[in-house]
Amino acid sequence: MPPNKQPRTEPIVRVRTGCYTCRRRKKKCNEAKPACGGCVRNKLSCHWPSNVSAEPRSESNSSSSSSTTTTTTTTTSTSTIPDQKAAPDNSQGLENSQITTCLAIGNVIPRSLSMLPGYSPESFQLLSHYLATTADCMANGSTPINPFLVQIVPLAFTSDLMLQLVLTQSAAHRAFRARKDADEVADSHYTKALRLFRKGVTDFIDGKESNPLMLTVGALVMCFTETAKGDMNGTIFDHLSAANSLLIRLLSHSDTAVPKDLKDFVIEYYTYTATVSMISIDARVSPQLLLNFDLEQRARHLLASEYVGNLSGCWLELLLLIPCIFDLGREFMMHDGDGDGDDHEHGHGHHQPRRPTADNIAMYGSLQCQIMRWEPYAFVTPEVFLAGRIFQQAMLLYLFTSLGSSFSRAANGMHQALIESAIVEAMSYLRQLSATVRINSGLCWPIAVVGSCLADSEQQQNELRLRLTTMVNTFGLGNMQRTLLLLEHMWQTPLAEAGPWNICRVMQQKQIWISFA
Repeated sequence: MPPNKQPRTEPIVRVRTGCYTCRRRKKKCNEAKPACGGCVRNKLSCHWPSNVSAEPRSESNSSSSSSTTTTTTTTTSTSTIPDQKAAPDNSQGLENSQITTCLAIGNVIPRSLSMLPGYSPESFQLLSHYLATTADCMANGSTPINPFLVQIVPLAFTSDLMLQLVLTQSAAHRAFRARKDADEVADSHYTKALRLFRKGVTDFIDGKESNPLMLTVGALVMCFTETAKGDMNGTIFDHLSAANSLLIRLLSHSDTAVPKDLKDFVIEYYTYTATVSMISIDARVSPQLLLNFDLEQRARHLLASEYVGNLSGCWLELLLLIPCIFDLGREFMMHDGDGDGDDHEHGHGHHQPRRPTADNIAMYGSLQCQIMRWEPYAFVTPEVFLAGRIFQQAMLLYLFTSLGSSFSRAANGMHQALIESAIVEAMSYLRQLSATVRINSGLCWPIAVVGSCLADSEQQQNELRLRLTTMVNTFGLGNMQRTLLLLEHMWQTPLAEAGPWNICRVMQQKQIWISFA
């Protein structure tokens, strides 16, 4: 009997005291500490069970691993990947994210990226880039909790589609920051993301999936992927249209089907993207179909709790006035002839600009009053406060110029004085706000509105040119560079054709179809 017991005793001792890496590889461990011979020989991370007393490790090793059971479990699973040694050593953001997002539910640990088959070391680098850089650039920093981390990342660990979309966004952002017009990795991930998204839509239509949450969030993530890479083909509007239909379906579900914080973020995400994209629509030929009454009311419910978001800041109330101004401007312009101004300038035709009706004047006055009486919340940071004031002045400019040719900018008078006053105020607030703070990631829309009115001010043009250049170099977002490109074209137009309502026409002439989200 003793000879039979001896072989059974040694393996038990080895399994109990060997490092996690050797145990998972089913290799014999010589139990050397801090790193055993097998791990050193194979260049693997050597991790020890929490119930085994290890000798003190070097400072560099102790900084990359925690003494808690959760950290040990997370980092141990990473070492099971055969090509782990190909991953970069400086991915501290990735290791921290695994600790944060792989939360245990009872005794069950959700899958982490290290357990997913078919993902190359490049995917680890992209996820690390997203966690460390892209997520921060997507959010404007209005609140200390970044929803692109606390809401999007957990979804990515439960859905192949969401994970691929996150990697795609990170790849697009990384490629633009490196100024790569053609990036094989980014293109490959983008193609795969579109394929997975289309499959998800097909499954939803066929009834294989009843909850549109992942598809809704996925469509919104794709919107910001387009802004990150600076797409000029208007692809974002296709994603936005898909998000509109999916969000309506999602909101028809029970309120308990989606956590409140996540649903609030999705509503904010869509509302922000839709409202700042309306300026790209030519009101003369098309109505806005991005924000219907039900979605608008859902967004207004957030205002009751003084909602501050990482996209809409503290100015969500102002954003919800954009559809109203759009409809008012559309009504003016539909009766304003072709709006080119060439016939009037050269004496051709006898078209007379339509004068506002009493209802138009009442609506105009109501909107102006709502904008001017708006105040940023007292509890927001100084950067958010200034950004809110910049949005306020841009909203006034958007309203003042909605009158079309009923009031000419070339003529002096009260109307022109209001426009000049709003420009001066907006530029004053911009000068107080550093171009490198995170809040700038959400300022493309007001900068475009203000900048479109600067056809006769070279000094102010240079200020915005320098600001946008600094923003591009700081955040590496493509839509910032495209905003500057568009304004350069706007500044070549005559004063009579300046203003935000002609941005869409310059887009059409120069084939620059972008959103300012």
